[in-house]
Amino acid sequence: MKLLYIVNQLNGTTGQERIIALKTNYFIKEFGYHIVIIALNEGGKTPFFEFNSALKKYNLPKTKTSFGYFSKFKEVNKILETENPDVVVVCIDNIIGLYIPHFLNKKFKYVYERHNSKSVNYSQNLNSFATKIINKVKIVLLNNSGKGYDKVVLLSHDHIKEWKYLKTQIEIISNPLIFYPNLYAPLENKRVLAVGRHNHQKGFDYLIESWAEVVKTHKDWKLDIYGKKDGQLKYIKLAEKYDISEYINFYEPVTNIMKVYLESSIYALSSRFEGFPLVLVETMACGVPAVAFNCPCGVKELITNNEDGCLVEVNNTKAFAASLMQLIENPEQRKKMGVQARKNILKLSPDVIFPKWKNMFEALID
Repeated sequence: MKLLYIVNQLNGTTGQERIIALKTNYFIKEFGYHIVIIALNEGGKTPFFEFNSALKKYNLPKTKTSFGYFSKFKEVNKILETENPDVVVVCIDNIIGLYIPHFLNKKFKYVYERHNSKSVNYSQNLNSFATKIINKVKIVLLNNSGKGYDKVVLLSHDHIKEWKYLKTQIEIISNPLIFYPNLYAPLENKRVLAVGRHNHQKGFDYLIESWAEVVKTHKDWKLDIYGKKDGQLKYIKLAEKYDISEYINFYEPVTNIMKVYLESSIYALSSRFEGFPLVLVETMACGVPAVAFNCPCGVKELITNNEDGCLVEVNNTKAFAASLMQLIENPEQRKKMGVQARKNILKLSPDVIFPKWKNMFEALID
């Protein structure tokens, strides 16, 4: 079986790049697959995560605008003819990614691997008239997207409502566990952890507002936020505005994130929306209970409220702060939740998840 992946880039630090690395490495080692990857917008940079040396990779020149993608499809078609894959898998969450098969050779089987909610495709500056017009156009494009694919793979049943018009094309295959360490977090350090890029989606503005409430009575606890900072340092300035900078540490992404998980006692997921929160899967594997907004998509399929974590009404910062304080003030409860989190997350073992991909690929070419 030869698979050809079309991605935007591999040098990023997000869950999508991490999963592509894990998945392709597993497919090569366990299934004996031949894997080719075309990176449309990477420009030859070194991948952040480690990929199997048997993988073949094409780097296309980086473009400055979305329209630059269209100039690359001729080159992609040449590569498709050369490689002649059994299945082409597209892992690009932007709108162009949703329509790629319409620009490529129709003789191949195409699978779309979606890593996020459609909410990520909308512009967020809703005060702008131009943005409102652009979003209306995007609604039309998104509501008709994916029809050129033989299969559209979603990460959770929570996503189906965004794609219900596709019906028979949909497959649900969750992201797998990245690791399941023999060690697990003792949950004794006075540290709450959050991980993600500094952007609108991750809701760090809500988290910082909640943390301002927490530190009124728990000044001995620290909030550690790991992730790529935005150019305006928006959240660092917000912490200064709340006068809580001394209670928050901002760190750049690290490759050995498991060490960070094991040193934390609570994970805080303040996202407005998610695709399938991989970091939540990882922290649960390390026995770290989470306080999370019950946002779309996938969170409620991972956390059982008050059993292995706490689900909070979306954007309710007071309730979020209260749940954090509940776990801070009750160490036995958070340890009990941590044990249950490790147990429950085993349903996402790679040996459970990846055979589902194998079965789908084989059915497509049968």
